[in-house]
Amino acid sequence: MAKAPADIELESPDSEIRSDRERELSATPSGRKELAGKLAGKSLLMQVVTLAIWPFFEQLLNFTVGFVDIAIAGRLKEAVAATSAIAVAGYIGWLMNLMHMAMGVGGTAIIARATGARHRRLANTALGQSLLLGFTWGLCIGTTIFILSPYIATWMGLHGPAHDMCVTYLRITSATVPLGAILFVGNACLRGAGDTFTPFVCMVIVNVVNTIVSILLVKGPGVIGGHGVKGIAIGTAVAWILGSIITLTRVMRGSHGLKLRLFRLWPNWTMMRRVMRIGLPFLLESSGQWGGNFVVLKFVSLTAVAGSTAVLGAHMIAIRLEAISYLPGAAIGTAAATLTGQYLGLGDHDRARRAIMICWRLGAGIMAATGLMFILFPEAIVSLATNDPELLETAPPLLRICGPVQFFFGTYMVLAQALRGAGATRSTAIAGNISTYLVRLPLAYLFAIPLGLGLQGIWFGLCLELVFRGSLFAGLFLKGNWARSKV
Repeated sequence: MAKAPADIELESPDSEIRSDRERELSATPSGRKELAGKLAGKSLLMQVVTLAIWPFFEQLLNFTVGFVDIAIAGRLKEAVAATSAIAVAGYIGWLMNLMHMAMGVGGTAIIARATGARHRRLANTALGQSLLLGFTWGLCIGTTIFILSPYIATWMGLHGPAHDMCVTYLRITSATVPLGAILFVGNACLRGAGDTFTPFVCMVIVNVVNTIVSILLVKGPGVIGGHGVKGIAIGTAVAWILGSIITLTRVMRGSHGLKLRLFRLWPNWTMMRRVMRIGLPFLLESSGQWGGNFVVLKFVSLTAVAGSTAVLGAHMIAIRLEAISYLPGAAIGTAAATLTGQYLGLGDHDRARRAIMICWRLGAGIMAATGLMFILFPEAIVSLATNDPELLETAPPLLRICGPVQFFFGTYMVLAQALRGAGATRSTAIAGNISTYLVRLPLAYLFAIPLGLGLQGIWFGLCLELVFRGSLFAGLFLKGNWARSKV
C-alpha cells in the first residue's frame, strides 16, 4: 500500500545521516519548520524570486550566446549554409545537454530533499556520484557524436559547405562533452542545495568567454579571424573547459552545505542507483522529446525547395528567438524544482504545492505576455538575427504562429520542473513521450506534407501540441501524486 504523504521520508542508507537529521531538526523552534539558509523567514513569493533571479540572468546569458552564434553565422558570406549547419549542430548540442541534465535532475532531486531535511552527508554523496555518472556518460556521448557526425549531417539533407561546416562544429564540441557534463551537472546540484548565484556567475564567465573567443576567431584581425563556423565551435569548447574548472573548484570549496570530497567520487552503487532511478526516466523523456524534434527537423528538410537549405536556417532562427519567451519560464521552473524538493524534505506538502502555484502563475503569465511580441513585431525581432533576404521572409511567420500558445508552453516548463524536483520523473517521462509521439509528430507531418502547408504547417502542428502538453502537465500537477514520490 502506498504511504500517505505525511509518512513519506527521504530514504537514507546511513543511520548516522538519520541521527544528524534528527539532531538538527530537534534544534529548530517549535511549530512549523522553516527552510534553512537564505530562504529562511522569507515569504513563498520572495523565496521564488530569490531562487529565480539568478537563473533568469543565466538563461538570458545562454540566450545571448546562442543568439550571437546564429547572428554571426547569419552574417557570414555563406549565411544560409552556415545557419543551416548551426541549426543541425544545435539540435545535437541540445541532445548533449539533455543527457547531462539526466544526471543533474537525479542529483538535484536528492540534494534538494536532503537539504530540506538537513541530510548534508547524503547531499554530498549525491553530488559526487552525479558528477561521476555525468562525466562517464559524457565520454560515451562525445565519442558517439564524434564518430557519427558525417552521417548526421547527411541524414539531415545537408550538402556541400553546410555539410562540412556541421561536421566540423560537431567534432570540435563533442571532444569537450565530458567536461561540459561536469559544468552542467555540477551547477544543477548547486541549485538543488539552493545556491543559484554560483551557477549564474559561472555561466556569466562561460558565456562571455564563448562570445569573445567566437567573435575573435570569426571576425578578428589577420590570422586570428576568418575561421567561420569552426571558430564558433572552438569558442564553445573553450568556454565549456573553463566552466568545468570553475564548477569543480566551487563544489570542492563548498557552498550551502554542499561540498565535494574526492572519496565521494568513488563508485557508490546504492547512490548511483538512486540518482539513475530519478535521472533515467527523465533521460527517456528528454531523449524521446529530442528524438521527436529531430524527426521534425527531418520534416523541415523535406519541405525545402530542391537545392535550398533556407528553411532549416529559418526554423533554427525562430527556435532561438522563441527562447526570449521561455527565459523567465525556465528560471521560475528552477525555483519551483528547488522549493518543491526542499519543502517535501521538510514534510510540508502544503507549502510545496503553494510554491508551485506561485511559480506557475508567474512563469506562464510572463511567457504569455512575451508571446504578444511575437505576434506584433516578428519582422523586427528576426532582423536582429540575420540580414539575409530569404531568411527575413521565411522566419517571421513562424514567430507569429507560436505567440498565442506561450501560456501553455510556460505551464509545461514550470510544472515539468516542479514535478521533477519532487522526483516524479516517471510520470513526466510517460506524459512527455505520449505528447511527442502521439500528438506532436502526427500533427507536424499532417500540416506540413498532406495538407501542403510546408514549414508553417510544421509550426502549426508543434504549437497545437504545446497546448495539449501544457494541459496534460497541469492535470498531472493537480492530481497530486507527485507529493508521494520517493527519492
